[in-house]
Amino acid sequence: MLLISIVDHSEQDVAHLHSLLEDYFRRTGTAYAERVYKSGMDFIRSPENSDIVFMDIQLDKLDGLETARIMRKLGNEAQLIFVTRMAQLAIKGYAVDALDFILKPAEPSAVSFALDKAIRRLEDRSCTFLALKLPNGTASVSTNDITYVEVFDHNLVYHTVNGDYTVRGRLSDVFEKLDHDKFIACNRSFIVNLRYITEIWSDHVMLGSTKITVSKSHRKEIQIRFSAYLDKKAAAL
Repeated sequence: MLLISIVDHSEQDVAHLHSLLEDYFRRTGTAYAERVYKSGMDFIRSPENSDIVFMDIQLDKLDGLETARIMRKLGNEAQLIFVTRMAQLAIKGYAVDALDFILKPAEPSAVSFALDKAIRRLEDRSCTFLALKLPNGTASVSTNDITYVEVFDHNLVYHTVNGDYTVRGRLSDVFEKLDHDKFIACNRSFIVNLRYITEIWSDHVMLGSTKITVSKSHRKEIQIRFSAYLDKKAAAL
């Protein structure tokens, strides 16, 4: 599932773009979620990692170009599409690896073209798929969509943005298949995707409303990695 973010303080422009996105994804049959931020700072402070970002250049306080610069400094590799009434500023977007720019009011053809290009880029990135053997068949699951994996009674439950899958197996075998830069073990029974962690405490992490306990042997590693993330974010701001 794609996570699409709109960064724009104009409710009218947001509503217009929302309808174009809705039409595009209904037509292509692609699952997506949409988030709206009224300021660049709200977007930067969000713990969620977007796949595609539509950003106005003329934002209050922190403009779109500066917001994008901070976003890139934090390591966010989202496909960035500027939506603006100031075409003369759009060329500056190349300095922050903007994929494209669209003039307001956005035309359906321009949005479709930009989305096609963004999705092709996302598909070209290395992405691992796991083949999960279910009682009635096999499910192909992208590791990007896995929020966390848990084990109990020799059953593995893959919690994903598209639902849960229960299979037989060992958690250690699953961990070997996952990217250790993106996934981390919290204890003997849980592996979490760092992409979906919203809070980290001394003895647990939160994935939205889901609380997962962190064992003593794993607390130091998680705290170090989270501290490194906070340091990087503070330096960018």
